[in-house]
Amino acid sequence: MNMRNSAKGLIQSIREGNVTVTDEVQSCFDHIDRHNPAINAIVTLDKEAALNAAKAADIRIAQGGALPPLFGVPISVKDAFETQGLRTTASHPPLKDFVPTKDATVVARLKESGAIVLGKTNLPQLAGDLQCWSPLFGRTNNPWNLALTSGGSSGGSAAAVAMNFSFLDIGSDLAGSIRIPAAYCGVAGLKATENRVPRTGHIPHLPGAERSVRHLLSFGVLARCVDDLRLGFDSIAGPDGIDAEVLSRPISAANPTKTRPLRVAWWDDFGGLPLCSRTRTGLDRTVQQLIQAGMTVERCCPNGFDFEEAWYAYGIIAGAEVGLGMPAMERLPLSMIGRFLPKSQPLIRSFATGLRFDFRQYNEALNIRERLISRLEQFLDLWDVWLCPVTPSVAFPHQRPGKFGNPPTITIDDHRLSYLEGTISMAVPFSLTGSPVVTLPVGVVNDLPVGVQLVGQRWRDEALLDNCLVIEDIVGGFQPPPGYVP
Repeated sequence: MNMRNSAKGLIQSIREGNVTVTDEVQSCFDHIDRHNPAINAIVTLDKEAALNAAKAADIRIAQGGALPPLFGVPISVKDAFETQGLRTTASHPPLKDFVPTKDATVVARLKESGAIVLGKTNLPQLAGDLQCWSPLFGRTNNPWNLALTSGGSSGGSAAAVAMNFSFLDIGSDLAGSIRIPAAYCGVAGLKATENRVPRTGHIPHLPGAERSVRHLLSFGVLARCVDDLRLGFDSIAGPDGIDAEVLSRPISAANPTKTRPLRVAWWDDFGGLPLCSRTRTGLDRTVQQLIQAGMTVERCCPNGFDFEEAWYAYGIIAGAEVGLGMPAMERLPLSMIGRFLPKSQPLIRSFATGLRFDFRQYNEALNIRERLISRLEQFLDLWDVWLCPVTPSVAFPHQRPGKFGNPPTITIDDHRLSYLEGTISMAVPFSLTGSPVVTLPVGVVNDLPVGVQLVGQRWRDEALLDNCLVIEDIVGGFQPPPGYVP
């Protein structure tokens, strides 16, 4: 990738005096003005504050001295994260005029690192869908084909980064909400280890409401390359003294140089689910490229890692914890739907079951989670990464969101899958285990990008990013979509 299109390259250019921060920020706004009406990734702009910050940054550069790591980098922020003095809606109509009085922890940290916030990116209501339809702002279109979804819930984030509206964005991921949009839009995404990044200031939960989701939710970064994921991760990880579940762990320095070839396990059989022809081509091509590069590559899966068991446990935990935040009049009818769904829809069946708040089932699901974490961690003692598809297909045509009991279906070549099985089925096992995962673009097949996910050991996000940097150099990484203007 042209380093000029990366945050790392921009930082170098700024520090060498080749560009000014003001010109770069203005260029992003010009690009947004030109292309965002078709994409609808950016829903709120903060032009005056961003340009003022850019001018102040240029003055600071002229004065000399040390600069923070993201100094002068234009970023966008998913509209689920509170931003001081800037409208934050989470695409939830009751919050359409909500202006926070303080920043979410991750936003504050990015600002402290020198990044300049240009505006907020679109998402589905309360980050609750795998497409990006907002009741406040409409849908976000895929930069590669406007008739296709950008994915969700971080669909605006992925589209903005793909179109060079910003250099990076921050995302949240309960069921693939960073990884799936990154794959659909052809960018890189990091879902950090669960409880590595604070959730303080993220919606949901709603401002002033009690927190209910205690597991499965992770946070991270979307960017065009692994170097930029690393810059973002280094800035946002670590405890903040508010989110007590975030552990204090030192951030290790980047070290991508390997004294031996990487050991890459790969897998493609998630309970017999089909892969679309593009996804299959991209996955197979990636495996062959890694073999040709001299890596140790083997198709294998952890012993006893049962995907149907993972789907069951994920659904029970997610249903129970998300359900705690739902009004009873909404939750109770939905909890009955699972009784009538076919076995071909295991995710929505288990989610509906979780809404019943059966403590024994919930505890059983937590025990399954613990067991699967152990099996995956032991497996990754032997392998540097586990390479898998992100989702059964590439981006699909926009579909209006259906009601809980009657969602749309996903067509994959000659197969029709239920909505959740066709979108999140290959992502949620690693939400269940809380593992760090990088989505990496691995090429374009028949005019659409294909991504893979690379799973690492819990708490070893830095090692995963180091390994992905090596792999990215082999598979090629980000390619600009049609209509992209640097």
